[in-house]
Amino acid sequence: MDFWDYVRVLAGVRGRHRKNRIVVAHMGDVIDGNHHGTKQIIQDVNDQYLVALDVLRPIFDMADASFGILGTEAHAGSAGENEVSLYRELQATDYGQVLNLEIDGKLHDLAHHGRVGSRPWTSSAAAIAVEVCLDCGIQGIPFPDYIWRAHRHIIDDSGLKVPGTRCLTTPSWQLFTSFVYGVAPNTRRSDIGGFIVDGGVLDDSRCRYKAQPDARKVIHV
Repeated sequence: MDFWDYVRVLAGVRGRHRKNRIVVAHMGDVIDGNHHGTKQIIQDVNDQYLVALDVLRPIFDMADASFGILGTEAHAGSAGENEVSLYRELQATDYGQVLNLEIDGKLHDLAHHGRVGSRPWTSSAAAIAVEVCLDCGIQGIPFPDYIWRAHRHIIDDSGLKVPGTRCLTTPSWQLFTSFVYGVAPNTRRSDIGGFIVDGGVLDDSRCRYKAQPDARKVIHV
């Protein structure tokens, strides 16, 4: 709620009018699905779908243009069937595995699957930026100003390592599950929130780093 209240302030919402457009891009894995043997509060995929509709409909209705990226089949269903259905019902402007959006003169490259550095002092986002720019150079197409990836639940940022192009891995929509503790036992971060590009300038003030309290206990014996 804090995030979208802030977006409305940036958009200059006054009654039914605002000074700036709102363009929304959801990066996929809209619902959790029944995966990894995780015991969830809501295990029925249809119930998860209805909850997602309730949460996202006001956001997509508010947007001047809305876009959806298809996530992993473990969450989104075979060939992303659950997300395809959901994006259609939300009347998204467009959706797909990969999207390229030019917004106010800035080119954005969006896809769900990305990676983050396996160590806190490394950045796989920089490697993604180089890969995408190399591919663009080979094909003779414009280099993106921003590259957006998701999937890994932790923010990664190429920063200024690739001049003219910046790659960011987006934060998560959930805290750690038992599955995550199994695949990333040395990491206690679960970044929550979203990125905003306002007038072409990145605003990460609504990203909540290390949102999950550290569950480790010190037991004195």
